Formats: sequence, C-alpha cells, structure tokens
Amino acid sequence: DRAADRAEKDTEIPALKQAETEERYKVEVRDSVFKGPENAPVTIVNFTDFQCPFSKRAIDLINELLGTYDGKIRYVFKHHPLPFHKMAKPASLAAIAAHKQGKFWDYHDILFANMKEVSDANLIKWAEEAGLDMNKFQKDRNSSEVSRVLSNDASQGSKFGVRGTPTIFINGRRIVGANNEIISKTVVEEIANGERLRAKGVKNIYGEIIKDGLLKYTPPKRKPPEIPKDVYKIEYPSSSVLHGNAQGYVTVVIFHDYECHFSSGLHETMEQLKKEYDDIFRFVYINLPLRFHQKAVPAALAALAAGRQEKFIEMNDLLLKKQREWKKAPDFESWIEKEAVKLGLNVDKFNKDMSDPELTKLIDKDRDFANRIGVRGTPATFINGRHISGALPVESFREVINEEFERAESIKTDEITGDKLYYELIKEGRPGLSVIRGAEKKNQNRNEIVEIKLRGDEPRLGSADSPVTIIEFSDFQCPFCKMGSDTVKKLVKEYDGKVSLIFKHTPLDFNRNAHKAALFTIAVKNIYGDNKFFDIGDLLFNNQNQWKNEAEKNFEKYATSAGLDWSKIKLEMENPKTVNILESDVALAAQLGIKGAPEFFINGRRVSGAKKINHFKVIIDNILKSSTE
Repeated sequence: DRAADRAEKDTEIPALKQAETEERYKVEVRDSVFKGPENAPVTIVNFTDFQCPFSKRAIDLINELLGTYDGKIRYVFKHHPLPFHKMAKPASLAAIAAHKQGKFWDYHDILFANMKEVSDANLIKWAEEAGLDMNKFQKDRNSSEVSRVLSNDASQGSKFGVRGTPTIFINGRRIVGANNEIISKTVVEEIANGERLRAKGVKNIYGEIIKDGLLKYTPPKRKPPEIPKDVYKIEYPSSSVLHGNAQGYVTVVIFHDYECHFSSGLHETMEQLKKEYDDIFRFVYINLPLRFHQKAVPAALAALAAGRQEKFIEMNDLLLKKQREWKKAPDFESWIEKEAVKLGLNVDKFNKDMSDPELTKLIDKDRDFANRIGVRGTPATFINGRHISGALPVESFREVINEEFERAESIKTDEITGDKLYYELIKEGRPGLSVIRGAEKKNQNRNEIVEIKLRGDEPRLGSADSPVTIIEFSDFQCPFCKMGSDTVKKLVKEYDGKVSLIFKHTPLDFNRNAHKAALFTIAVKNIYGDNKFFDIGDLLFNNQNQWKNEAEKNFEKYATSAGLDWSKIKLEMENPKTVNILESDVALAAQLGIKGAPEFFINGRRVSGAKKINHFKVIIDNILKSSTE
C-alpha cells in the first residue's frame, strides 16, 4: 500500500523555483540513449514522461539549447512514466523498442508532437511511419528486456528523488520542473565549468564533475510545526463512539472522513502512537463526511452498523487501511458486505442497520457538532482539548501527547479519571474554533504576516518571480468570489510582472455544486495546465446561474467550447490525486481559520471578502515600496 501511495503522489511538475541546484548527484548515464558529444562540457540527464505537458516544455527548451550551444551539450533521456498517465508506460516501451532499431529520436519526436493522441493503435501507426521493422517492434516492446530498461530508469530515478516530471540533472545539479530560466542559467554556468576541465586535459568531463556527487537524494527534513498550547472546550456528543482505556490520561477527539486520504494517513500515525504509549489513550470518533466524497457517508454508516455488533473499531480500521481498495470499487455495498462477512458480522443485521435512519441522524449530529465548533476539514484532532489540524508528522503528535500526559498526571486521582479527568482538563478551555476565529478576525492586526505552505502545484497567473503574490481562496459558485476574482486578475494585469495570483479551492458546503466545480477545474489544471484552468474558471464565474442546477451538463459544454476533451476531464475528476488536491486546499483553509469566501493573502497579509481594488492597491504599493528601500 505504501508503495502504491508513493506512486499516486508522483506528479507532473510545472515551473518551480528550485533551491537544490548547487548540490551535485552522481547520476550515471549507463546505457541510456543520448545525443551530443560524449565528452561535452555539459551533460543533461532528463527523467521524463511522454504524456506530460511540462516535460514537453522542458524538451522544447533543451532542443533550443542544443542548437544554441552546438557541441557543448550531451543530452541523456531517461524514462519516468507517471502512473496516472495511462499510456505513458506503453509509450516508453514503444520508444525503447524503436531505440533497438536506431530510431529512438525519430519516435521520441513523434510522441511529443502528438502527446494528446497517444493510444495503442497510434503507437503502432507511428512505428510504421518511422520505418521500423514491425515484427521486431511488436516483439521488442512486449519483451522482458525492454521492460527491464524501463524498470532500471525508474529505479534510478527513485534513488535520486524523481517523484514527478520533468526532473533534470545538469552536470549532476538537480532541477525540478520545467523552469526555463533556471535550466538556461545552469547550462551556461556548467559550460564554463566543463570548459575549464577540458582546458586542463580532462578526458571524462562528466565523470570528473560528478565523481564526488551524492549517491541518493535525501529530502530535507522539515521542522515539525509548533502546536499551540491553547485548550478548547470540546464537549463531544454523548452518542460518540469512545474506544481505548476508559480511565486513560489522554483523550483524543478525532474528526474524520473515511474517504479522506489525510484521515487515512492520520490513522497510520495513531496506530503507531498506540504501540508506543500502550494504554494511555481514550479515542473519541466524530464523523465529518465531506460533501464531495460520495462514499464517505456509506462508509460511516458501515462503521456505525458494525458498532451495533461490537465491531466498530475493526470496521473503522478496515475502512481506513483499505481505503484505496474500496474507493475504486464500482459497488461499495457489495464490497462492504464481503468485508462484513470476513469480520464475522451477522450480515442481514448489518445491512438492515446500515439502512436505519437513526444512524444517519447520528452522522448529521456529528456534522452539526463540527460546524458548531468551527471544524470544517478533515482530519482535525483535539488532544485533551489542544487542536491539531491535518495529518501532521508523528513527532508533532508525540510532543503534544507527552505534554498532555504530564498535565493530566498532575491532577489525576482515584476519583478524577476518564471523563471526569478530561472535563477537568478542558473546563477553562476556549470556546469552539468558530467563535475564536470570529473574535480574532474582528481584532485582527492588519500587518500580521500569515505563513502559508504551498504544495507547489497550485494554478498560477503571472510570473513566479513576481515580488508580490496574492493567494486567493475561492468558491466558483459564490457571487462575492466572482467579484474578488475579477479584481485580483485586474491587479495581475495592471502590475505586469510585479504581481502573481495563486488559486486555492474553498467550496462552501451550502453551495451544492461548488465541490463538483472545484474537481472539474482541478482536473482541467492537471491535464491542460494553468492557462486553461483560469479560462474554465472564468466561464464558471461568469455563468454561475446557468450551472448551479445542471452542473455536469454545463461543465461538458464549457470544456467542449474551450477545445478540451470532456471524457478525459471526467475521468480525471475521479482520480484520487484530484480529490487529494481539493482535500488539501480545504484542510489548509480550515487551518487558516477561513470560514467564508473569498479570502486573500497578499504576501501573507490577510484580506477578507471582495474588497474594492484600491484596498488591494494600498497593500501592494506598500509592499513594493518597502522592497525597494
């Protein structure tokens, strides 16, 4: 499962700033196909994917550089087909087969020129057009030898931290994404470096440059975020499921969604902590199925129904551990019934209980409780009342647990245990997050800088090098969001090169089709890139009344009018990667205390609501002025 999770997280990588280019990695050329002089001053090793538009962008630049610096560059091609590109692996196998007949680059060019048309039939057709021996081609592309070549590239890429495409090594210096400026600059620097070695008579320039390079990529360790010591008075519903040591020192209240990728990650963390801390925990489970997860409510009903046969925890664990399996199952009811049999449940009773309206009422009660205290995203955890948003590293939880164990131990007696101990620990706690956030907004320091951690794959309008970045949290069905969106786009245009915009999704629960619209636009971004994302976003904002009732029918119309393939988009909307992106944005919004939309952050300065353009200009002008002083 972990290997599958890692594969699912592989991604196409757009242009990004890259801070690791000074380090060198010992990436060997091996038997990979290349063009250019073997002892050129610069060796570019490119791990790429034939269906990735960002890979195409990088390759277009590399071809330009090969022409500009004729004889100075050796270009090495490595295969790294991404798992969510269904034809990327077959395309790589076909290209390797073409290489066995000396036609790799011809076939390579055809593939990238027709990347949207890759199919098995076309792979054969293009092989014929390239003049290949078709019997040999068919035999080779299905051979274990060709498969091994691809596997070797993928294995080498994994060793050097290739998680997405393109990932490029220029004389061993690692560059992630199709960042033309950084690629070009690094090539120029390395030509000079290689020429100095050539002048000294070095025969194997690349080997000399990388001889002391790093043998593998080690991701930088991030310092775990500091968890505030604020305690909240989380008085959970009496109907909530409670599990663990009834007299435990530490009460963990978990708001989760069985279909949420991050809830599954939190479950793994909690399983690890249970082993470390034995029986100090009392766990309280609150259901918060998010609106855009179609199977989340049935899954919650399954856990509660199993609970009526004393098997809640077993079903809870099963649903979270096998999440990938049942999310892909075409029929959840059939899947869960088979699992119920394996758990030894009375299946007739289980099915009857899943249909019991009383269980649905319990889920609604949990939702109301979450809404009342201001919990919007999943997972959200309260440890003796201390709030942790999201599936943070285990170290963050461990630190809070240690502190809360000591706090509980200082007041625990034979009489004060379990619920009495918990309510004693939280009795002076602050009210729910929604109340606190409202007060904080009211008294907010306008100069406060909010640090926002981005994934790096968000849609961007404008240059990544702009001194001012506006992060927009928005909902395509919200009329105020349309006003706000129009304003910030005008600012990007007016402050050409000085202001860029990053879009984050915050679909509001009461907007029925907002979640579906978010998935639609994320799918467009994943397949077609930033420009098409904003084009489709404008169509949604400008036609809110049209699609609020017949969403999917109109989404297809908008996609077709923009020249996009609706069938591909629809499939991508169901991709776990697409759903995870939306979950990530919703979780971040909850962490930042965003209750409505739109919300903007201008270099970290918060602006709530669709303010007039001059309000934004004052902030932007002050930032630009201070940056030049």
